[in-house]
Amino acid sequence: MPVLVPHAKLASLLGAQTIESNAVTMGQLLDEIREMVGDKDWEWASRVTILVNGRNMHHLKGRATVLEPDDMVWMILPSGGG
Repeated sequence: MPVLVPHAKLASLLGAQTIESNAVTMGQLLDEIREMVGDKDWEWASRVTILVNGRNMHHLKGRATVLEPDDMVWMILPSGGG
C-alpha cells in the first residue's frame, strides 16, 4: 500500500504521522485525505508540494500519477526565508 506522510499540521488533524491507502492514483489518494479532514481544513492543508518517491507529482502525471504499493508520498509545506 502507498504510504502518505502528511505535513505536521495535517498529521495532527488526521491523528496519524502516516496514512496507508489503497489508492491507485494520486487523485484518489488526495480525495481520500480530503474526505478525512473536510473541505474547510483541506483548503489550507492542500497548499503544499507533493512528492512521490522524492519527485514532484506535477513533474510526473499530476493527479493521474499511478501509485505502486511501495510508494512514499510526502506533503511538504512551502517555506521561505533567508
